[in-house]
Amino acid sequence: MLNSTELCKNKLSEYEYNVYARQIILDKLGMKGQKRIKASKVLCIGAGGLNCSTILYLSGAGIGTIGIIDNDKIEISNLQRQILYRKKDIKKPKVVAAKNASMSLNPLCKINIYNKHLDKHNAFDIIINYDIIIDGTDNIESRYIISEACQKLHKIHIYGAVENLEGQISVFNYQGGPTYETLYPKETINRINSCNQQGILGPLPGIIGLLQAIETLKIITGIGNILNGEILVYNLANASFKKIKIRRPKMTKKIFNDLIKKRAITKQLNLNINKHISKITFKKIQSNYKIIIIDIREPIEFKLYHLKNSINIPLKTINRINTISYLKSLSEQKIIVIYCYNGSRSSTASEILETHQIKHYILKEKIKEIKN
Repeated sequence: MLNSTELCKNKLSEYEYNVYARQIILDKLGMKGQKRIKASKVLCIGAGGLNCSTILYLSGAGIGTIGIIDNDKIEISNLQRQILYRKKDIKKPKVVAAKNASMSLNPLCKINIYNKHLDKHNAFDIIINYDIIIDGTDNIESRYIISEACQKLHKIHIYGAVENLEGQISVFNYQGGPTYETLYPKETINRINSCNQQGILGPLPGIIGLLQAIETLKIITGIGNILNGEILVYNLANASFKKIKIRRPKMTKKIFNDLIKKRAITKQLNLNINKHISKITFKKIQSNYKIIIIDIREPIEFKLYHLKNSINIPLKTINRINTISYLKSLSEQKIIVIYCYNGSRSSTASEILETHQIKHYILKEKIKEIKN
């Protein structure tokens, strides 16, 4: 997740060493682990009961950048379980009060706030900027949006939920592991629960939020085993924890037939299933079709070297509404080919375009192997 260059940029001051000394002296964490924590960017979606404890402990641990997204204001009924807030905060936006509380605890952390509701239009633009995404929402629709965005952008998704006297946590989209939809396929969900419709004992979401913070720090520092492919269920009435293996659903005949149809469509122009094309095919397309070439690297990389007649649309901007609209109109008249340096960013961009049903291909060779 982080390379040695990024770690070098995150040297610890003497003050930071004193603040984090009790975790730095852990054999399995040390200075290297603390530098990783400082270099990490974590997004907390929701600032309710779950993420109130998560945010506090991640701030205290020294996460370098924490994003908080929520569009609610604080109500008196929140104070029973949302421990970030005080009576004086009632009617304030949750993200503002959460930032103030976090900065009061640890001013070394950078806190980005988004006073808005996460939806399918803004999810990609926000999530792309973070390493780990913590789901502290209380509705099914948001969870599917988070799950889809994390899949497309290759982000780790830490899930937590509470209901009555029980809570659960898992880590999704981690090293090829299952996703939220693996656990809860859309066709099986026909109800939405939240704390507003049901009672909740205050400490329960706090416990699940703490476990989410722990999994986050474990992933960042490489400590212990991750809740990948398993869901941990805590029942406070029985004072019990149990792990349940997440089993992938079997492929139905309909899903299999749909997959075969998709593969048949992608055989056009001798393309393989993941839309990658060789430089030979690329040259053929250039000679016989109208084509638009998109370089998704950063502007500074584009200036240093790029393919002739290509345009620059950096990966971080590709999911903006105006960009998607522009690319959709282009795809109706021309063949879109995207490229980066070695294909890694192109794969992410491809998945974003795929969600918007924009036809395109990926140039698989390194750009310097293709003569202008």
